[in-house]
Amino acid sequence: MGGYKIKALASTDKLGKFTETTYDAPPLKDDEVYIEIEACGVCHTDMIYMQQPNSVLGHEPIGRVKELGKGVTKFKVGDLVGFSYLRDACLECRQCISGQDVMCEKRVMFPEGGNNGFAEGVVCKSGFVYAVPEGLSAEEAAPLMCAGVTVFTALYQAKLPPTAHVAVVGIGGLGHLALQFARAWGFHVTAISHSPNKKEECLKFGAHEFLSSKDFEKTEYKGRKFDLILDTVSVDLPWDSYLDLLDRNGSFFLIGLPNGPIEIKQIIPFLQSQRVFKGSILGGRYMVELMLEFAARHQIKPAIVNFPFSVEGLEKAVEESEANKLRYRAVLTRN
Repeated sequence: MGGYKIKALASTDKLGKFTETTYDAPPLKDDEVYIEIEACGVCHTDMIYMQQPNSVLGHEPIGRVKELGKGVTKFKVGDLVGFSYLRDACLECRQCISGQDVMCEKRVMFPEGGNNGFAEGVVCKSGFVYAVPEGLSAEEAAPLMCAGVTVFTALYQAKLPPTAHVAVVGIGGLGHLALQFARAWGFHVTAISHSPNKKEECLKFGAHEFLSSKDFEKTEYKGRKFDLILDTVSVDLPWDSYLDLLDRNGSFFLIGLPNGPIEIKQIIPFLQSQRVFKGSILGGRYMVELMLEFAARHQIKPAIVNFPFSVEGLEKAVEESEANKLRYRAVLTRN
């Protein structure tokens, strides 16, 4: 097999602006596949790395297997597949052999390598490629490869029984999926948002209750206690007010990116209630496989807005995402 000339959309020295480019990819190794990309989600993390010119971003791609390395047996040409944030790992260290390959010291993570999803095709190691289950289209599956597995991993790591009370902070690209996964898990689910006009949508996504973060000082909120609070927003929060909503032995999982330092002032209640404050990133291969199976079983799908797979489409998707106009995930599609 020969190498590939791959057309792609690359960042420029102007934030939010892209240009068409072409790069050379070498011939397939025995364990690699070439995927023709049909759809790719646009994620907040892409926007962080847009500041690096000449970068091909995108880590929520879905497409069809076009060619196989001679050692690949798990896929066939024409399969609908995708890849996620983790692109490679050593597969030999204790993290890898225990199923925690995303914690591997030698891991290869987006955007390393530049061989990413805002392109017509991509070369991937087959062990880090995932079959899309029946019932999910390319554009529906795309946001699951990052946003979906991020919230799924946090819920899985919490190890809570279905009787637990779980709150999701922020009903956006991550939060609207977290509500669906949490409800399907069997939890009692509460949506917390500063936008009261999202209440009805939250209930449709699976929330049993809705709390406005603007009303935390109201007396009736004081008795609310959660086993888990999942923070999906990339803003600074009044951390003590949220930790006060945790039950004893409750956990606060941070998957958003705050702008400033995190300060917990009420240390005594935090210690005496044995509360947990934990960071959580998306999962590795095992988590992606479980998440896709779970999403297909429960018909969990993102709310998406499609954009053309072009410079203009990508720039529009970024603009509307940054302006918080989308409900709730932007996806580049070729149809």
